[in-house]
Amino acid sequence: MSASADFPCVRSVILTGASRGLGAALFQTLQADGARVLGLARTFTADQQALAAQRPASIRLLATDLGDTGTGDVSPDGLRLAGGGLPTAADLTGFINDHGPADEIVLLLNAATIEPIALAGDLPPEAVLAAVNLNLVAPILLTNLFLAAFRNSEARLRVVYVASSAAHRAYPGWATYCATKAGAEAFMRCVSEAASRPCEVELVDPGAMETQMQQALRDRGNGLPGHARLVERHRVGDIGDPLMVAKTIIDRHFPPLVAVA
Repeated sequence: MSASADFPCVRSVILTGASRGLGAALFQTLQADGARVLGLARTFTADQQALAAQRPASIRLLATDLGDTGTGDVSPDGLRLAGGGLPTAADLTGFINDHGPADEIVLLLNAATIEPIALAGDLPPEAVLAAVNLNLVAPILLTNLFLAAFRNSEARLRVVYVASSAAHRAYPGWATYCATKAGAEAFMRCVSEAASRPCEVELVDPGAMETQMQQALRDRGNGLPGHARLVERHRVGDIGDPLMVAKTIIDRHFPPLVAVA
């Protein structure tokens, strides 16, 4: 990822949902590619914890519940709601600092939930609220925090949002997921057009993968329109492998950095 051995460029990535599914695969691929990674998740695997212990300068894990976006009180820094699970600006800048114009800082927004899986009229209100917080509110607040924390950084800033075709289609039983992904995409498009400092935004749709989310749709979506097709795709192997998908995302969206002359 560096332009030369003598003057390496640094890529630092803040990755949400880093411990499962595509997030775990992205974590593995990014650190193997030489990026510094700040992983955000509720829990982490034993392998991730061991790696962070071995490489504290380049890997840090922050256990946090991004779905807990806090109370109505504003935190002292004015960037979060108090009492929630979102990181602070100090959490980000404490790990990512001293970046120059050839370096890059990326917010990679991957965390999301497919719950609740139910038709409108049968949606549990508490599950809807949890999904709105994790899928929509958290990405908005994290992006805002990210831009504020690195407002004066010389590094290139990017936000990479893991999108979904569900934002543009009506999938029965996925109403909350479809709505929250569409809302988050709309916010990201606004950020790409106007932010407090220059920031590139990319929407990346990884397609269907064999993750816990897909398993939940197969296990709990019985009777919903389209469920039989999901089961059949799994049966014939017509579904992506998270690690292969992650490698494709890194190859396409995280090219080697070029040093500034």
